[in-house]
Amino acid sequence: MHEKVLPGNSKALLAEIDSSGSDAVRGWVLAGGTGLALRCGHRISVDFDFFRTVGMDQPALRDALGSIDTYETLQDSERTLTVLIKGVKLSFFQVRDPFLYDRDPYSFFELADIREIALMKLVAIANRGSRKDFVDLYTILRDGPILQDYFRVLPEKYGQERINAYHILKSLTYFDDAEGEPMPHMLEPFNWEECKAFFVREAHAIILG
Repeated sequence: MHEKVLPGNSKALLAEIDSSGSDAVRGWVLAGGTGLALRCGHRISVDFDFFRTVGMDQPALRDALGSIDTYETLQDSERTLTVLIKGVKLSFFQVRDPFLYDRDPYSFFELADIREIALMKLVAIANRGSRKDFVDLYTILRDGPILQDYFRVLPEKYGQERINAYHILKSLTYFDDAEGEPMPHMLEPFNWEECKAFFVREAHAIILG
């Protein structure tokens, strides 16, 4: 794994959570940009997005985090807890969507498969595509399965009734929101214009069949 993608305070926080001994922090799956960065080493990533499909014990989770340090609660709702602790944002989500691919153990959690993260990034872009989401998905697609392969698998993860393929394809060619955001701190050469052209080309190829 590419631990160079984690700032020092993030690595230290993971170690403290791991040593807390609380069952509430076990059984989570790390996905999102940091999960991908640990696998690919393409950029610095500071936030942690953890997921699980079984019930989460939010009071126990809050107690476990509170035993490490005081924290600011950014969101505390049913099946979601997001906090800022020691300058690091941690999000915990209980989701109904199954994990389709095997995960790898890492620290106190498991790392989502790159293909799993790609499916989640497609849905994130459909909701509101950030520049980081485009950068991450492009990084995956440059060296892995083609975009159309992921569209075939999306219904298996999210259900056919929740997938609007045409809307997702349109979102892959809409960059207005992303253009207003800074580039992530990249650890390898990256061309934003090539990234945009890639998605336009791939989306049009799927639409035209």
